[in-house]
Amino acid sequence: MATQNVIAVMFDCDDTLCPDTITFLLQRYGIDPKPFWEEVAEQVSAGWDPPLTYMYKVIDLVISGRMPDLTNEKLRQIGAQIRFFPGIPGVFNDLSEFIKRKREFVDAQISLEFYIVTGGFEEMARGSAIAPYMEDIFGCTFWEDPNTHLIARPQATVTFTEKTKFIYAINKGITGDELRSNPYLVNDSIEERDRRVPFYNMIYVGDGPSDIPCFSLIQSQGGSAGERMGHVIGVYKRGAVEKAYELARGDRITAGPFSAKYTRGSDLRKYLEQNILDIAHGIVTHRRRTFRHGVNYS
Repeated sequence: MATQNVIAVMFDCDDTLCPDTITFLLQRYGIDPKPFWEEVAEQVSAGWDPPLTYMYKVIDLVISGRMPDLTNEKLRQIGAQIRFFPGIPGVFNDLSEFIKRKREFVDAQISLEFYIVTGGFEEMARGSAIAPYMEDIFGCTFWEDPNTHLIARPQATVTFTEKTKFIYAINKGITGDELRSNPYLVNDSIEERDRRVPFYNMIYVGDGPSDIPCFSLIQSQGGSAGERMGHVIGVYKRGAVEKAYELARGDRITAGPFSAKYTRGSDLRKYLEQNILDIAHGIVTHRRRTFRHGVNYS
């Protein structure tokens, strides 16, 4: 039986933790993002998958010489320049310390892990200020031409429903390295009691339509008798009122949407802290009940 004492907090990246990073990339090369996104929308309406569309559009810009030096290393360098919403990255250390304030949580060896699951470019997130705080980062990746080292083809894409693959991997205790080398591992059958992070120990924070499959997955997976389930939190950046309304509609989220401010005392921060407390208390209660019935964790 797994200890199941890990709380996993998963974030979308673009418009959840920071403004759109692909737009940021284009601007760093002096490229107007408006026609870029208009062309992407046109191709998507013609049947293209959104991540494939904008990845190939970026590759076209490399080929045409408008992004003449774009490598994965360059993506990381540009990622280091990303400016995040208020409270980031400090919130990650603060929340990790927050969980250590109660002796019962320390005694239960409860730990907090953070993940990024994004349809943006993974290497930009890996080069950014938030990377050291993440257990893993999952996003779209490029293959480099071995001769020029420039990005040349999509290597992995993260679509709306593809995001749920990474949620299942976290749930089952499959590491990012294992998943990348053998993506079929996520389909392995594992008993609920043997999964590293139950869905009811999860918090997912996102801002829009690409996050809805993850919202639905985590909300639909209750604990025993359905009394425990994961938390999904909607956020929106300033000015994105219509997007916030769409998130609030149809019970897509368990809380919010909140303004994307992660500073101490903000509504979003307080709700994150409360969710973490609720899950931690649930872990402690479940462990006490389990030990009372003579079940030991290995």
